[in-house]
Amino acid sequence: MSNNNPRELSGAIRRVDSLGSATSRLFSRLYRGLNKNPSPTSKSDRKLSPEEKIRQQQRAIKRRDEEIDRLNAIIHMLDEGIIMQDMDGRIMLQNEAAHRLIGSRKDFWSSELGSLFNAYRDVTHVDSELAPLGEPTRIQVNNMIIGAQVAAVADSTGQRIGTMIILRDVTREALADRLKDQFITAISHELRTPMAVIKGMSDVIMGQPADRPPNRKFLETISRNVDILDRMIVELLDIAEMSATALTVRRDPLNLEDLIWQVERGIKPEVKRSEVDLKVMMKDTEYLQILGDDQRMRWALGHLLQNSIRYTEPGGHIILIVGLNGENQIAIQVLDTGVGISKKDLPHIFDRFYRGEPRTRSGKLLDPRGLGQGLFVARTVTEAHGGYLTVQSEVGQGSVFTMVLPVSVPVEESES
Repeated sequence: MSNNNPRELSGAIRRVDSLGSATSRLFSRLYRGLNKNPSPTSKSDRKLSPEEKIRQQQRAIKRRDEEIDRLNAIIHMLDEGIIMQDMDGRIMLQNEAAHRLIGSRKDFWSSELGSLFNAYRDVTHVDSELAPLGEPTRIQVNNMIIGAQVAAVADSTGQRIGTMIILRDVTREALADRLKDQFITAISHELRTPMAVIKGMSDVIMGQPADRPPNRKFLETISRNVDILDRMIVELLDIAEMSATALTVRRDPLNLEDLIWQVERGIKPEVKRSEVDLKVMMKDTEYLQILGDDQRMRWALGHLLQNSIRYTEPGGHIILIVGLNGENQIAIQVLDTGVGISKKDLPHIFDRFYRGEPRTRSGKLLDPRGLGQGLFVARTVTEAHGGYLTVQSEVGQGSVFTMVLPVSVPVEESES
Protein backbone atom coordinates (compact mmCIF):
# COMPACT_ATOMS: atom_id res chain seq x y z
CA MET A 1 0.00 0.00 0.00
CA SER A 2 1.39 3.36 -0.98
CA ASN A 3 2.61 5.71 1.71
CA ASN A 4 0.93 8.92 2.59
CA ASN A 5 2.87 12.15 2.15
CA PRO A 6 5.36 12.09 5.09
CA ARG A 7 5.51 15.88 5.25
CA GLU A 8 1.74 16.11 5.71
CA LEU A 9 1.58 13.73 8.67
CA SER A 10 4.79 15.13 10.15
CA GLY A 11 3.07 18.49 9.91
CA ALA A 12 0.12 16.97 11.75
CA ILE A 13 2.46 15.99 14.58
CA ARG A 14 3.79 19.54 14.74
CA ARG A 15 0.24 20.91 14.84
CA VAL A 16 -0.68 18.51 17.62
CA ASP A 17 2.43 19.47 19.57
CA SER A 18 2.01 23.21 19.00
CA LEU A 19 -1.51 23.15 20.43
CA GLY A 20 0.03 22.03 23.68
CA SER A 21 2.82 24.60 23.70
CA ALA A 22 1.04 26.57 26.43
CA THR A 23 1.69 23.63 28.71
CA SER A 24 5.15 22.10 28.81
CA ARG A 25 5.49 18.45 27.87
CA LEU A 26 1.87 18.19 26.74
CA PHE A 27 1.60 14.49 26.08
CA SER A 28 4.00 13.20 28.69
CA ARG A 29 2.07 15.17 31.30
CA LEU A 30 -1.20 13.78 30.01
CA TYR A 31 0.14 10.24 30.16
CA ARG A 32 1.50 10.71 33.65
CA GLY A 33 -1.83 12.17 34.70
CA LEU A 34 -3.76 9.27 33.24
CA ASN A 35 -1.42 6.62 34.62
CA LYS A 36 -0.33 7.84 38.03
CA ASN A 37 -1.65 9.23 41.25
CA PRO A 38 -0.51 12.67 42.40
CA SER A 39 3.09 12.90 43.61
CA PRO A 40 3.64 11.53 47.14
CA THR A 41 4.01 13.89 50.03
CA SER A 42 7.51 15.39 50.31
CA LYS A 43 9.66 15.26 53.48
CA SER A 44 8.86 18.89 54.30
CA ASP A 45 5.16 18.06 54.30
CA ARG A 46 5.44 15.21 56.82
CA LYS A 47 5.02 17.65 59.70
CA LEU A 48 1.49 18.47 58.50
CA SER A 49 -1.45 17.16 60.43
CA PRO A 50 -3.40 14.25 58.92
CA GLU A 51 -6.26 16.61 58.04
CA GLU A 52 -3.90 19.04 56.26
CA LYS A 53 -2.27 16.14 54.37
CA ILE A 54 -5.69 14.98 53.19
CA ARG A 55 -6.59 18.50 52.01
CA GLN A 56 -3.23 18.81 50.23
CA GLN A 57 -3.76 15.46 48.55
CA GLN A 58 -7.25 16.51 47.48
CA ARG A 59 -5.91 19.75 46.01
CA ALA A 60 -3.26 17.79 44.09
CA ILE A 61 -5.89 15.41 42.77
CA LYS A 62 -8.07 18.35 41.72
CA ARG A 63 -5.15 20.04 39.91
CA ARG A 64 -4.32 16.78 38.17
CA ASP A 65 -7.96 16.26 37.10
CA GLU A 66 -8.23 19.85 35.85
CA GLU A 67 -5.03 19.44 33.84
CA ILE A 68 -6.24 16.16 32.36
CA ASP A 69 -9.57 17.78 31.45
CA ARG A 70 -7.77 20.71 29.81
CA LEU A 71 -5.40 18.49 27.86
CA ASN A 72 -8.28 16.22 26.86
CA ALA A 73 -10.13 19.27 25.55
CA ILE A 74 -7.10 20.20 23.45
CA ILE A 75 -6.92 16.69 22.00
CA HIS A 76 -10.63 16.71 21.15
CA MET A 77 -10.28 20.07 19.36
CA LEU A 78 -7.95 18.60 16.76
CA ASP A 79 -9.09 17.85 13.22
CA GLU A 80 -6.72 14.89 13.14
CA GLY A 81 -7.83 11.68 14.79
CA ILE A 82 -5.80 10.91 17.91
CA ILE A 83 -5.55 7.52 19.61
CA MET A 84 -3.36 7.25 22.73
CA GLN A 85 -2.22 3.89 24.09
CA ASP A 86 -0.29 2.86 27.18
CA MET A 87 2.81 0.67 27.04
CA ASP A 88 0.65 -2.47 27.02
CA GLY A 89 -1.30 -1.25 24.01
CA ARG A 90 -4.51 -0.41 25.90
CA ILE A 91 -6.37 2.59 24.48
CA MET A 92 -6.34 5.42 27.02
CA LEU A 93 -7.91 8.10 24.85
CA GLN A 94 -9.65 8.37 21.49
CA ASN A 95 -10.76 11.81 20.36
CA GLU A 96 -13.91 12.69 18.43
CA ALA A 97 -12.11 12.90 15.08
CA ALA A 98 -10.74 9.36 15.54
CA HIS A 99 -14.19 8.10 16.46
CA ARG A 100 -15.64 9.62 13.28
CA LEU A 101 -12.91 8.02 11.17
CA ILE A 102 -12.85 4.49 12.56
CA GLY A 103 -15.82 4.11 14.88
CA SER A 104 -15.54 2.27 18.20
CA ARG A 105 -12.47 0.82 19.89
CA LYS A 106 -13.66 -2.57 18.72
CA ASP A 107 -13.49 -1.29 15.13
CA PHE A 108 -9.95 -0.10 15.83
CA TRP A 109 -8.75 -3.53 16.93
CA SER A 110 -10.52 -5.30 14.05
CA SER A 111 -8.76 -3.10 11.47
CA GLU A 112 -5.11 -2.96 10.39
CA LEU A 113 -4.68 -0.01 12.75
CA GLY A 114 -4.74 -2.40 15.69
CA SER A 115 -1.50 -4.00 14.55
CA LEU A 116 0.48 -0.75 14.35
CA PHE A 117 1.27 -0.71 18.07
CA ASN A 118 2.88 -4.15 17.96
CA ALA A 119 5.16 -3.10 15.10
CA TYR A 120 7.03 -0.75 17.47
CA ARG A 121 6.53 -2.49 20.81
CA ASP A 122 10.31 -2.91 21.32
CA VAL A 123 11.12 0.82 21.08
CA THR A 124 11.68 1.98 24.65
CA HIS A 125 13.78 5.16 24.23
CA VAL A 126 13.40 8.03 21.75
CA ASP A 127 15.11 11.39 21.19
CA SER A 128 12.17 13.67 21.97
CA GLU A 129 8.93 13.62 23.90
CA LEU A 130 6.90 13.12 20.70
CA ALA A 131 8.84 11.13 18.09
CA PRO A 132 7.45 9.58 14.86
CA LEU A 133 7.93 5.83 14.56
CA GLY A 134 8.41 4.62 10.99
CA GLU A 135 6.86 6.12 7.87
CA PRO A 136 3.23 7.19 7.43
CA THR A 137 1.01 4.47 6.00
CA ARG A 138 -2.40 4.20 4.37
CA ILE A 139 -5.03 1.79 5.64
CA GLN A 140 -8.55 1.13 4.38
CA VAL A 141 -11.17 1.41 7.13
CA ASN A 142 -14.96 1.64 6.66
CA ASN A 143 -14.64 2.33 2.90
CA MET A 144 -12.22 5.17 3.62
CA ILE A 145 -8.48 5.45 3.13
CA ILE A 146 -6.92 6.57 6.41
CA GLY A 147 -3.42 8.04 6.63
CA ALA A 148 -1.82 6.86 9.88
CA GLN A 149 1.37 7.94 11.66
CA VAL A 150 2.57 6.22 14.82
CA ALA A 151 4.50 8.32 17.34
CA ALA A 152 6.16 7.45 20.65
CA VAL A 153 5.39 9.63 23.65
CA ALA A 154 8.28 9.90 26.13
CA ASP A 155 9.13 11.64 29.36
CA SER A 156 11.85 14.27 29.72
CA THR A 157 14.56 11.58 29.81
CA GLY A 158 13.43 9.96 26.55
CA GLN A 159 11.87 6.97 28.29
CA ARG A 160 8.84 5.89 26.29
CA ILE A 161 5.66 6.06 28.30
CA GLY A 162 3.05 5.53 25.58
CA THR A 163 2.04 5.56 21.93
CA MET A 164 0.04 7.99 19.88
CA ILE A 165 -1.47 7.26 16.45
CA ILE A 166 -2.42 10.26 14.32
CA LEU A 167 -5.15 9.63 11.73
CA ARG A 168 -6.31 11.64 8.75
CA ASP A 169 -8.88 10.93 6.04
CA VAL A 170 -6.89 10.78 2.79
CA THR A 171 -9.61 9.09 0.72
CA ARG A 172 -9.87 11.93 -1.78
CA GLU A 173 -6.09 12.19 -2.18
CA ALA A 174 -5.80 8.42 -2.65
CA LEU A 175 -8.71 8.43 -5.08
CA ALA A 176 -7.17 11.30 -7.04
CA ASP A 177 -3.91 9.36 -7.37
CA ARG A 178 -5.81 6.29 -8.47
CA LEU A 179 -7.88 8.24 -11.00
CA LYS A 180 -4.78 9.82 -12.51
CA ASP A 181 -3.23 6.40 -13.03
CA GLN A 182 -6.47 5.00 -14.42
CA PHE A 183 -6.92 7.95 -16.75
CA ILE A 184 -3.41 7.63 -18.19
CA THR A 185 -4.01 3.92 -18.79
CA ALA A 186 -7.47 4.48 -20.27
CA ILE A 187 -6.54 7.36 -22.55
CA SER A 188 -3.51 5.43 -23.81
CA HIS A 189 -5.73 2.45 -24.55
CA GLU A 190 -8.43 4.53 -26.25
CA LEU A 191 -5.98 6.47 -28.41
CA ARG A 192 -3.94 3.43 -29.40
CA THR A 193 -6.66 1.76 -31.52
CA PRO A 194 -7.54 4.62 -33.90
CA MET A 195 -3.91 5.72 -34.07
CA ALA A 196 -2.81 2.19 -35.02
CA VAL A 197 -5.46 2.02 -37.74
CA ILE A 198 -4.51 5.43 -39.13
CA LYS A 199 -0.81 4.57 -39.14
CA GLY A 200 -1.38 1.15 -40.70
CA MET A 201 -3.56 2.47 -43.51
CA SER A 202 -1.22 5.42 -44.09
CA ASP A 203 1.77 3.06 -44.40
CA VAL A 204 -0.09 0.96 -46.97
CA ILE A 205 -1.01 4.03 -49.02
CA MET A 206 2.53 5.42 -48.77
CA GLY A 207 3.88 2.07 -50.00
CA GLN A 208 1.80 2.14 -53.18
CA PRO A 209 3.25 3.45 -56.47
CA ALA A 210 3.04 7.22 -56.81
CA ASP A 211 1.01 6.96 -60.03
CA ARG A 212 -1.68 4.78 -58.46
CA PRO A 213 -4.67 6.56 -56.85
CA PRO A 214 -5.09 5.78 -53.12
CA ASN A 215 -7.54 3.06 -52.15
CA ARG A 216 -10.82 4.78 -51.29
CA LYS A 217 -11.71 2.24 -48.57
CA PHE A 218 -8.40 2.96 -46.87
CA LEU A 219 -9.09 6.69 -47.00
CA GLU A 220 -12.58 6.16 -45.58
CA THR A 221 -11.11 4.09 -42.73
CA ILE A 222 -8.55 6.80 -41.98
CA SER A 223 -11.26 9.47 -42.05
CA ARG A 224 -13.51 7.46 -39.72
CA ASN A 225 -10.73 6.99 -37.17
CA VAL A 226 -9.75 10.67 -37.38
CA ASP A 227 -13.39 11.44 -36.52
CA ILE A 228 -13.10 9.13 -33.51
CA LEU A 229 -10.01 10.99 -32.30
CA ASP A 230 -11.69 14.34 -32.91
CA ARG A 231 -14.76 13.28 -30.92
CA MET A 232 -12.57 12.12 -28.03
CA ILE A 233 -10.75 15.45 -27.97
CA VAL A 234 -14.02 17.41 -28.05
CA GLU A 235 -15.38 15.30 -25.18
CA LEU A 236 -12.22 15.80 -23.12
CA LEU A 237 -12.40 19.57 -23.68
CA ASP A 238 -16.06 19.55 -22.64
CA ILE A 239 -15.18 17.54 -19.53
CA ALA A 240 -12.44 20.05 -18.69
CA GLU A 241 -15.04 22.83 -18.99
CA MET A 242 -17.42 20.91 -16.73
CA SER A 243 -14.74 20.48 -14.08
CA ALA A 244 -13.47 24.06 -14.17
CA THR A 245 -16.73 26.00 -14.17
CA ALA A 246 -20.47 25.59 -14.27
CA LEU A 247 -21.43 24.11 -17.64
CA THR A 248 -23.24 26.52 -19.96
CA VAL A 249 -25.98 24.89 -22.05
CA ARG A 250 -28.33 26.14 -24.75
CA ARG A 251 -32.00 26.68 -23.88
CA ASP A 252 -33.74 25.55 -27.05
CA PRO A 253 -37.18 23.88 -27.09
CA LEU A 254 -36.56 20.11 -27.21
CA ASN A 255 -38.94 17.24 -27.78
CA LEU A 256 -37.57 14.45 -25.58
CA GLU A 257 -39.52 11.77 -27.44
CA ASP A 258 -37.72 12.58 -30.70
CA LEU A 259 -34.38 12.99 -28.96
CA ILE A 260 -34.63 9.61 -27.17
CA TRP A 261 -35.47 7.76 -30.37
CA GLN A 262 -32.44 9.39 -32.01
CA VAL A 263 -30.22 8.15 -29.19
CA GLU A 264 -31.79 4.68 -29.37
CA ARG A 265 -31.13 4.41 -33.12
CA GLY A 266 -27.55 5.61 -32.69
CA ILE A 267 -26.76 3.03 -30.02
CA LYS A 268 -28.34 0.03 -31.77
CA PRO A 269 -25.02 -1.28 -33.20
CA GLU A 270 -23.50 -1.36 -29.69
CA VAL A 271 -26.60 -3.09 -28.31
CA LYS A 272 -26.35 -5.74 -31.02
CA ARG A 273 -22.61 -6.32 -30.45
CA SER A 274 -23.17 -6.68 -26.70
CA GLU A 275 -26.00 -9.20 -27.21
CA VAL A 276 -28.35 -7.43 -24.80
CA ASP A 277 -31.99 -6.52 -25.18
CA LEU A 278 -33.02 -2.83 -25.10
CA LYS A 279 -36.66 -1.80 -24.73
CA VAL A 280 -38.02 1.78 -24.72
CA MET A 281 -41.27 2.61 -22.93
CA MET A 282 -42.81 6.09 -23.04
CA LYS A 283 -45.92 7.66 -21.59
CA ASP A 284 -47.24 11.23 -21.32
CA THR A 285 -45.56 11.89 -24.66
CA GLU A 286 -47.45 15.16 -25.20
CA TYR A 287 -45.67 16.61 -22.12
CA LEU A 288 -42.11 15.46 -22.88
CA GLN A 289 -40.89 18.98 -23.67
CA ILE A 290 -37.86 20.68 -22.12
CA LEU A 291 -35.64 23.69 -22.72
CA GLY A 292 -32.15 22.42 -23.31
CA ASP A 293 -29.10 21.67 -25.37
CA ASP A 294 -29.81 18.99 -27.96
CA GLN A 295 -26.18 17.85 -28.37
CA ARG A 296 -25.42 17.75 -24.63
CA MET A 297 -28.66 15.93 -23.81
CA ARG A 298 -28.02 13.28 -26.49
CA TRP A 299 -24.51 12.94 -25.10
CA ALA A 300 -25.77 12.48 -21.51
CA LEU A 301 -28.48 9.96 -22.43
CA GLY A 302 -26.05 8.09 -24.66
CA HIS A 303 -23.60 7.75 -21.79
CA LEU A 304 -26.33 6.44 -19.45
CA LEU A 305 -27.31 3.76 -21.95
CA GLN A 306 -23.69 2.91 -22.77
CA ASN A 307 -23.00 2.44 -19.07
CA SER A 308 -25.82 -0.09 -18.76
CA ILE A 309 -24.78 -1.88 -21.97
CA ARG A 310 -21.15 -2.22 -20.88
CA TYR A 311 -22.02 -3.60 -17.45
CA THR A 312 -24.79 -5.96 -18.55
CA GLU A 313 -23.72 -9.43 -19.58
CA PRO A 314 -24.89 -11.02 -22.87
CA GLY A 315 -28.52 -12.07 -22.67
CA GLY A 316 -29.32 -9.31 -20.16
CA HIS A 317 -32.05 -6.68 -20.42
CA ILE A 318 -32.14 -2.88 -20.40
CA ILE A 319 -35.35 -0.86 -20.20
CA LEU A 320 -35.58 2.88 -20.83
CA ILE A 321 -38.74 4.31 -19.22
CA VAL A 322 -39.79 7.92 -19.83
CA GLY A 323 -42.77 9.82 -18.43
CA LEU A 324 -43.98 12.48 -16.05
CA ASN A 325 -42.73 12.34 -12.48
CA GLY A 326 -45.18 14.51 -10.60
CA GLU A 327 -46.80 17.50 -12.24
CA ASN A 328 -43.88 19.44 -13.70
CA GLN A 329 -41.03 16.98 -13.91
CA ILE A 330 -39.96 14.34 -16.40
CA ALA A 331 -38.27 11.14 -15.24
CA ILE A 332 -35.99 9.18 -17.54
CA GLN A 333 -35.11 5.82 -16.01
CA VAL A 334 -32.53 3.35 -17.28
CA LEU A 335 -33.04 -0.07 -15.67
CA ASP A 336 -30.65 -2.94 -16.33
CA THR A 337 -30.01 -6.49 -15.19
CA GLY A 338 -26.28 -5.87 -15.10
CA VAL A 339 -23.58 -6.74 -12.58
CA GLY A 340 -24.58 -3.94 -10.22
CA ILE A 341 -22.37 -1.54 -8.24
CA SER A 342 -20.57 -2.42 -5.01
CA LYS A 343 -21.04 -0.37 -1.85
CA LYS A 344 -17.38 0.63 -2.09
CA ASP A 345 -17.76 2.03 -5.62
CA LEU A 346 -21.26 3.52 -5.29
CA PRO A 347 -20.23 6.82 -3.59
CA HIS A 348 -17.73 7.55 -6.39
CA ILE A 349 -19.41 6.51 -9.64
CA PHE A 350 -20.24 10.10 -10.62
CA ASP A 351 -16.64 11.23 -10.05
CA ARG A 352 -14.64 12.20 -13.11
CA PHE A 353 -12.75 9.22 -14.62
CA TYR A 354 -13.80 6.83 -11.86
CA ARG A 355 -14.16 3.28 -13.20
CA GLY A 356 -14.57 1.11 -10.11
CA GLU A 357 -14.02 -2.64 -9.97
CA PRO A 358 -17.21 -4.26 -11.33
CA ARG A 359 -17.35 -8.05 -11.42
CA THR A 360 -19.60 -10.54 -13.15
CA ARG A 361 -21.69 -12.99 -11.17
CA SER A 362 -18.88 -15.51 -11.63
CA GLY A 363 -16.37 -13.09 -10.09
CA LYS A 364 -14.62 -12.01 -13.29
CA LEU A 365 -13.37 -8.41 -13.21
CA LEU A 366 -14.87 -6.31 -16.02
CA ASP A 367 -12.67 -3.80 -17.81
CA PRO A 368 -14.80 -2.13 -20.50
CA ARG A 369 -13.28 0.44 -22.80
CA GLY A 370 -13.76 4.10 -22.06
CA LEU A 371 -12.33 6.90 -19.96
CA GLY A 372 -14.71 6.52 -17.02
CA GLN A 373 -16.29 9.90 -17.69
CA GLY A 374 -19.77 8.77 -18.79
CA LEU A 375 -21.67 9.09 -15.52
CA PHE A 376 -19.79 12.29 -14.63
CA VAL A 377 -20.96 13.76 -17.94
CA ALA A 378 -24.54 12.53 -17.49
CA ARG A 379 -24.86 14.05 -14.02
CA THR A 380 -23.20 17.37 -14.97
CA VAL A 381 -25.40 17.81 -18.05
CA THR A 382 -28.52 16.90 -16.07
CA GLU A 383 -27.73 19.43 -13.34
CA ALA A 384 -26.95 22.10 -15.96
CA HIS A 385 -30.52 21.60 -17.21
CA GLY A 386 -31.95 22.17 -13.73
CA GLY A 387 -32.42 18.48 -12.94
CA TYR A 388 -30.72 15.74 -10.98
CA LEU A 389 -29.47 12.17 -11.49
CA THR A 390 -29.74 9.37 -8.91
CA VAL A 391 -28.80 5.69 -8.78
CA GLN A 392 -29.95 2.57 -6.98
CA SER A 393 -27.98 -0.63 -7.36
CA GLU A 394 -27.44 -4.11 -5.93
CA VAL A 395 -24.45 -6.26 -6.79
CA GLY A 396 -25.57 -9.10 -9.06
CA GLN A 397 -29.08 -7.62 -9.44
CA GLY A 398 -28.55 -4.59 -11.69
CA SER A 399 -28.94 -0.83 -11.46
CA VAL A 400 -31.54 1.88 -11.91
CA PHE A 401 -30.43 5.36 -12.99
CA THR A 402 -33.08 8.09 -12.78
CA MET A 403 -32.66 11.41 -14.58
CA VAL A 404 -35.23 14.02 -13.54
CA LEU A 405 -35.71 17.17 -15.64
CA PRO A 406 -38.13 20.09 -15.40
CA VAL A 407 -40.75 20.31 -18.15
CA SER A 408 -40.57 23.48 -20.27
CA VAL A 409 -44.31 24.13 -20.06
CA PRO A 410 -46.18 23.25 -16.86
CA VAL A 411 -48.72 20.46 -17.32
CA GLU A 412 -51.59 22.72 -16.16
CA GLU A 413 -50.84 25.18 -18.98
CA SER A 414 -50.58 22.36 -21.52
CA GLU A 415 -54.01 21.07 -20.55
CA SER A 416 -55.70 24.46 -20.65
